[in-house]
Amino acid sequence: MKQWDYVVYEPEGRTGLITLDLGHGLMRVAFLRPVPPGQLGEATIRTYDLKPASIKQTEAARAGGLTRESQKSFLPPHRR
Repeated sequence: MKQWDYVVYEPEGRTGLITLDLGHGLMRVAFLRPVPPGQLGEATIRTYDLKPASIKQTEAARAGGLTRESQKSFLPPHRR
């Protein structure tokens, strides 16, 4: 799995989009909004809790507005 892949967080069964590979087996994942009470809209998750999303799950996430373009980065641009 890599950045911008759609995944399923197995413990909760929610579909998300990997927005950042943090290394050391950790991924930053954004989920569809609105988020159910008690759950996060974005989380850092270990890769062993993720599995690739099916085509149907990926299409549903895209239809719900969870796309690469919908994710904003609040990090400043890299300057050399």
